[in-house]
Amino acid sequence: MKTFYRFTFVVSLVLMAAALIGVVFSRYWINMPLEQDRGGPSGTKSGLVDEQPLLTAEALAPLAVTREEQDFAQEALRVADHEVDLTFTSALRNATLHPAPLSPAARSISSRVQELQSQIKSQQDDINRLKTQLSQAKESQKQSISEDLQLQQALLEVAQEELDGAQQELIRAGGDQKSTIQRLQDQHEAWHQRQAGAAGAGAANAAISSAIEQTPSRSLVAQARAWLQLNSKAQQLRQAQNELKVREADLAHQRQELEKQANGGEATAPAAGNAGQNGNSGSLFSTLKAVAEQQRDLSELDKRSQDLQALDALYANWGALVVKRQRTFAIGMVQAVFWILAIFLLVLLAGPMLRMIFSRGEAESQRVHTVRVATRFAIQAIGLALMLLVAFGPPNQLATVLALAGAGLTVALKDFIVGFVGWFALMGPNGIRAGDWVEIEGVGGEVLEVGPLHTILLETGGWSDAGHPTGRKVTFVNSFAIEGHYFNFSTSGQWLWDEIQVPIPAGIDPQPLIESIQKLVARETETNARLAEQDWHRVVLVRGGRAFSAAPAITVQPSSGGVTVIARYITRAPEWRDVRARLYGEIVELLRRVPAAAVSSKTGEAPPVLATTEPA
Repeated sequence: MKTFYRFTFVVSLVLMAAALIGVVFSRYWINMPLEQDRGGPSGTKSGLVDEQPLLTAEALAPLAVTREEQDFAQEALRVADHEVDLTFTSALRNATLHPAPLSPAARSISSRVQELQSQIKSQQDDINRLKTQLSQAKESQKQSISEDLQLQQALLEVAQEELDGAQQELIRAGGDQKSTIQRLQDQHEAWHQRQAGAAGAGAANAAISSAIEQTPSRSLVAQARAWLQLNSKAQQLRQAQNELKVREADLAHQRQELEKQANGGEATAPAAGNAGQNGNSGSLFSTLKAVAEQQRDLSELDKRSQDLQALDALYANWGALVVKRQRTFAIGMVQAVFWILAIFLLVLLAGPMLRMIFSRGEAESQRVHTVRVATRFAIQAIGLALMLLVAFGPPNQLATVLALAGAGLTVALKDFIVGFVGWFALMGPNGIRAGDWVEIEGVGGEVLEVGPLHTILLETGGWSDAGHPTGRKVTFVNSFAIEGHYFNFSTSGQWLWDEIQVPIPAGIDPQPLIESIQKLVARETETNARLAEQDWHRVVLVRGGRAFSAAPAITVQPSSGGVTVIARYITRAPEWRDVRARLYGEIVELLRRVPAAAVSSKTGEAPPVLATTEPA
């Protein structure tokens, strides 16, 4: 046991030293510059327009808790929205200038769309012509022209519906990228209108996050939860940075391709100029237009690259702020572990210290041992409570928890509490001490120990057998001092009434013997009677009662062979056997002076024999 105790102490001391070193060095660690994560790619571009930067910014926005983080989130949304707008503009222009080749099915649908568009244009021209005629026609012609106008308008509506259906079919067949991109852009524009409504939801999400991440508690569990949440946020920010790096590399590759095409266009530009001098001005215009489009594409790629770099910088600064806060909570966790270990070590040291304090001087008694054990238990309970407070913090409803816990403990530990209170009653001036002769709940004996919870008796069966124990120890919970009653025969006076019986046979005059016995008993118990009256007098003065007499009493009762003299007197409880023995000797000497022959001649019986009774 000692080896395990020492091993536990050494291990705890080493862990506490490590925690202390961690607290010291973490002060420098929190201010160390952060190293950017250069991990591999984790995002890909999908669809006609890459909206992932904006989607990522929207997903990260609810994670912003502090004012600085919310500023980073708002700026990231603005930059990402600008980058996506540029992407839509570039995609629309490319779809217009460089439409993708159509499949056979899409080509058929496209022809149908063109036919419908031509038909609709012709019908619109007819409608406009009829409207002009209707305004200039005579009254007799207006009815016919109006009917033709209504017919053409109905045919236009039918053709328009057919055109819409054909265009949707062409979009599904992948033959109208411009319309698809335009629809996506319309959805993107609708996102701006949703921002106002999403601001409230983002604030609610931030409030939910702040319940953990911005906890004011310094407990180990609360700081660990906050650290884990910040760690998850830092990982998401690093993932967003990795996605941006993939897109930056893609844009750089596209720029290289455009630069190659632009260089090729510049090489052919002089030849085109010479051709222009020879009259081929159309070819020159086409070449210059292509070069202008390439330069515009390069400019848009540069702007998009700048936006992605700005987003990367925002996420990097945001991540640095998150990691700094994460390190703060890490320091708090190390400090909490240090205090838990320190309290644990103090609790471990309490045992040897208490043993050393209570073992000074004489050998340790049972009562000292009980006090030492109770003190050690109290220290361990307090230490456990402090460690739980450091680990989990105080409960939210501390007053309610304490009230309920107190009520529950009061009900569960009722006997324990009443017994402990009874110990104070027994230790008072009217209580009992070790060595007293008492009777508790019908069991008599000598008190061996009065502990904080139990009283131990050496059973004797009754006060009259105090010198003859049974050898059995009886233990009582101290609640008997509050809920029940007990008799203590070892009070300050320790007085009790005792009596003896003396039979006097017929034929002898009992009066001289009665008077002699009364004088004898009065002489032997005179001192005790006086002291008993003084004790009782003090008690009745305090209590306000009447005075009592301790003088011996003589009672004569007739019997079949004569009379019986009963002498009742006061004596001390420890001395009652000695007093009775002396009285027996005196009475025997008194009876010897009665002539035996005279007694036997008159009565024909043997001389009288003393009869005794137990004390009343």
